[in-house]
Amino acid sequence: MATVLETLVAKAVAIRDESCAKVDPPLPELPDPLPLNVTGLPALVLTREECEITETEPIELVEKMAKGELTAVTVVKAYLRRAALAQKVLNCLTELLWDRAVARATEIDEYFKKTGKTLGPFHGLPISSKEHFSVKDRYVNASFVAWVEKKVDRDAHVIEVMESLGAVLFARSTQPQTIMHVETETILYGTSYNPYNRNLSCGGSTGGEGALLGFNATPLGMGTDIGGSARWPAACNGRYGMRPTAARIPMGGLIGPTAGAESISGAIGPLAQSRRTMEYFMKHIIGSKPWITEPGLLPVPWREQALTPGKLKIGVLWSDGVVNPLPPVKRALKIVVDALEKGVPGWDIEIIPWEPKQHDYAWELTSQLYYTDGGEKVLELLASVGEEPLPLTKWILTENPYVRKQDIHSLWELHTKRDAFRQMYAEYWNESGKDDGHPADVILCPAAPGVACLHGTSKYWSYTSQWNFLDYPGAVFPVTAVDQELDVSEKDYSPMNHQDKFFYDLYSPEKFVDAPVNLQLVARRFNDDVLLQAMKIVENALGRDS
Repeated sequence: MATVLETLVAKAVAIRDESCAKVDPPLPELPDPLPLNVTGLPALVLTREECEITETEPIELVEKMAKGELTAVTVVKAYLRRAALAQKVLNCLTELLWDRAVARATEIDEYFKKTGKTLGPFHGLPISSKEHFSVKDRYVNASFVAWVEKKVDRDAHVIEVMESLGAVLFARSTQPQTIMHVETETILYGTSYNPYNRNLSCGGSTGGEGALLGFNATPLGMGTDIGGSARWPAACNGRYGMRPTAARIPMGGLIGPTAGAESISGAIGPLAQSRRTMEYFMKHIIGSKPWITEPGLLPVPWREQALTPGKLKIGVLWSDGVVNPLPPVKRALKIVVDALEKGVPGWDIEIIPWEPKQHDYAWELTSQLYYTDGGEKVLELLASVGEEPLPLTKWILTENPYVRKQDIHSLWELHTKRDAFRQMYAEYWNESGKDDGHPADVILCPAAPGVACLHGTSKYWSYTSQWNFLDYPGAVFPVTAVDQELDVSEKDYSPMNHQDKFFYDLYSPEKFVDAPVNLQLVARRFNDDVLLQAMKIVENALGRDS
């Protein structure tokens, strides 16, 4: 007789499998065994039109639908089939919304045919989200077996906004147990994989979205980020991802066990195929004035010109002083700095060194503030159906020396230390402008010590969580890929500490064949527009028209 846990797991898997079985026409048999790098499979399995659609830049896709060159139904069916293929090879979906997506796309096409007008800036564009975004009349388990039968009667606010702007929700993707790992594995669905190298993680916690993106199986995904959960999956899969300043993008309708905990604010952010798409998302979501219906949001408009014209100052953080970047990341930093030093027409670019400032202390405070109840609620929820904590859950929760249950006075003390750190860092940033009155616009830094991790080894978040702690917006962008000849291990390397040694000992380039290498830009609070405008200049320096 099946246990409660086994019954609930089977139900979740059945929902996913039944949703994928609706794909029409069905997918053919796949190679067995699968290649390590599966990014070439769509060209062998999908039609030429499906490949062309799903490999078109998202805003260009909207423009084609707005001209009547493509229908929304044709576009969404192409993405539904590619996402179903992604599920077969990457195990990255929790549900394919075939019926809802086709019905919505049909409504959009009928409206366009009748009026000759688009429904909004995202007219007909398929979008996807990680599973813990509420979806009307669907189950939302938030990666907990105990919540497999939890159903909601309203879409998350951000989904409502996006669909009001013309988008079509078509898929929901995997996330890790407790939604607090930076790779993706659950008791419910197992492990999700990286399309460039299935031996590697697709990141987390928005890992399923990262895998879909890397496989070109979604044009725009929505994730959350409280420690790197949108940026790192995008980076693992060689795409773009952003953690905006908190209280800018609608947060209503997220399902999780720590609702109401605000010691470190999470944020919803885009994972996208291009910088242009990320900026398009931010501009139009904020332009819809979501604070009118979600009062916790701040009414801060998007600025079309946020940078000082003609002037860009970039601080370069080569290491956080705790775990040094590995050879591919060091090389990526050099590629970008060298390109910027060659200049961009119309811009005076100044590169300055950015020394790390108490990053180890920031993590000490951050990891205490993630679980101010000592993890009690999460552990109770797991135990309620006999769900065992996975190794990375234990690492962040029960093996973390900083996690303990706070009383109200110790919590106040932690908040005071947090605010003091934020004040200190603001002053530190201001110092970068003491000579010319122009503080750094952005910081260029790693997104992690290395590239997409070997499964089970994602045990350092501080290159992203540092900025969550400060509530600074950050975004990642692709630079290169691991090179077997250029990215060899350093001889006679002397690790700074046990964490540094852990990652250095894991590294050798042959383990990370084809892995993308991304970097990160960070701006000050509410300078989300500065961040993406600076990224455009960085990409121009790299020879990209973004």
